[in-house]
Amino acid sequence: MTAAVAAALAAAALFAVGAAVQHQEAQAVPSGRSASLLLRLARRPLWLLGIAADGGAIAMQGVAFGYGSVPLVQALLVAGLPLAALLSAALQHRRMHSHELLGTLLCAPGIALLAPALSATPSGHEPSRSAAVIAGVIVAAVALPLLALRSQRRFGGLYAGTAAGVVTGAGAVLLAVIAGRFGHWSHLFGSWAVYVGIVVGVLGLLMAQLAFQTGDLGAPLAALTITEPVVAVVLAGTVLHDALPTSGPVVAAAVVGAGLVVAGVLVLSRRLPA
Repeated sequence: MTAAVAAALAAAALFAVGAAVQHQEAQAVPSGRSASLLLRLARRPLWLLGIAADGGAIAMQGVAFGYGSVPLVQALLVAGLPLAALLSAALQHRRMHSHELLGTLLCAPGIALLAPALSATPSGHEPSRSAAVIAGVIVAAVALPLLALRSQRRFGGLYAGTAAGVVTGAGAVLLAVIAGRFGHWSHLFGSWAVYVGIVVGVLGLLMAQLAFQTGDLGAPLAALTITEPVVAVVLAGTVLHDALPTSGPVVAAAVVGAGLVVAGVLVLSRRLPA
């Protein structure tokens, strides 16, 4: 479990760095055709640095999936927001703002309660193809209408961030499948998971950039941070048949921990700088 926790926390830190850089660069690019957004951003060196951070995060996330379950890893990835707040304060040689301190104080015990309640054993299960197809249809049916609402002035960032979280949550489950087959090359490249995973990963990246273009970082990042692990845990349970806690005290601890994490994410994201 120690290796899974360490790798997941490293991934969380890298994802936080990547999200902040990508938001800054996406805001600097004029809105236009969605299909060409990634090509326009690819001309910006700082955005490419953010993508490199994302690449390192995905690699560490894959390592974490090799030692721990999808629910465990995804719960720990939420630590990216408080880690980003701590890093921001250190780099600016300042004390943490009150909302940063409060959000961190909510997230830390929340993760401490939630993570032990989740299985530390990698899935190792083969995905059900029929369940995977149904899940893919549902993911598309939820994400696309939400993304279409991103132009709304008040809640556009929230809708777009939720859409990105739905897709990246599905991508996390595909990454877990790929990680389980790593080293068995014929089995890996002879299956659909790696190819669908690449497509879903690119779509998730595009949706995140569209979300970051909607305005402040707070709303889309909060929506993405909360939605991704929820979708990943649901798909891990239904498609990979991962075991979730069933005993009363463990479920209660997980519920309390999840509530604290959500509250912490909302506090941290509400006043994140644009």
